Amino acid sequence: MENERKIRVLMVEHHSPGSLYVLELGRQLKRDCDITVFCKADTRLSEPGMTWLPQFYPGGKGKIGSILAYGRTLLRLGRLIRKGRFDVLHIQSFKNAAVEMKLYAALRRYVRQLVMTVHNVLPHEPAPGDQALYGAFYRRCDLLIVHNEASKRELQRLFAIPDEKIAVIAHGAYQTYALDKPRRAEAGRTRFLLFGRIRPYKGIDILLKAISLLDEETRSKCLFTIRGKQYPKIDPTDYPALIRQYGIGDCVCFSAQRVPDEEIPALLGDADIAVFPYRKIYGSGALLMAYTYGVPVIASDIPTFREETDGGQTGLLFAPEDPAALRDAILAAVQWDEKQIDRYRQHIRRLVSERYSWNESARKTAEAYRKAGTP
Repeated sequence: MENERKIRVLMVEHHSPGSLYVLELGRQLKRDCDITVFCKADTRLSEPGMTWLPQFYPGGKGKIGSILAYGRTLLRLGRLIRKGRFDVLHIQSFKNAAVEMKLYAALRRYVRQLVMTVHNVLPHEPAPGDQALYGAFYRRCDLLIVHNEASKRELQRLFAIPDEKIAVIAHGAYQTYALDKPRRAEAGRTRFLLFGRIRPYKGIDILLKAISLLDEETRSKCLFTIRGKQYPKIDPTDYPALIRQYGIGDCVCFSAQRVPDEEIPALLGDADIAVFPYRKIYGSGALLMAYTYGVPVIASDIPTFREETDGGQTGLLFAPEDPAALRDAILAAVQWDEKQIDRYRQHIRRLVSERYSWNESARKTAEAYRKAGTP
């Protein structure tokens, strides 16, 4: 593409700095694109060759103050879209989907392409009307990017989106952190980890029930760490009460606080196995973070995880929403020897270098922009 001018891209991402997706993708995508990122006001991310505009209202001003600050944010964003002469307006996330979708639809004529990365086909806890709302916006977009074939099938099943409007581009495995971790100790407990925001679809209750089904000897050989920010309005479950009810406090360490970025290397570096007992998911950044450290996984046998584990070649799959099946997977994992662990880790490395490479994701993204009509 040496003789082609760079594609001018405006990305809108209000999850940063909590999400590193745009940073990781942009590091490779900037070879083909001039990238401006409109992100939260408290974002401190930077990357040479990318323009960061930390202007999205981050919250915390009270109801009236929040409405006014959010309105000012949208005015600034609208002005940028009108005057920026961008080839691509690429939406990564919404703060208020209903409001922002109307804004983008109204300003559609100022850009060559309206693109959205569909990290989740529908919100994790969809409200009444969300399917109609998102479906209408998806049909307005020129290009929809999804991270796996399972999400593509769901887009087509729910909204009849034509094949040519969807690009399957994998979410890269995070490279901000080190790839390898120390080998697991020969003696001591097997360390299981479930991490990330605590929400009902993640099946923490399924994991706790499965642990309660383990015999006492096996529990003495295991340590289960569950860490992540819990928002009671989204997930009001009293997990510490469940742990007490099941009598498994001797092998479960639970924290409902956000994991600071600086603690992620130690948290993943100490884990032997990452556990994903999810009920449903369109794509998991936490699973790819586990891959960053070469950590084998135990995951629900649902379409996304079946695809992203290569049919269980990076660990074990178990029947979803079945605590007894998860117990059996844990029992099997405790018996893994170093050869088995190394086989899983080798397959993870292969996936990280091939399918989940940011370089490959960026190449396919630029290619999708051009295929959809940018110069």
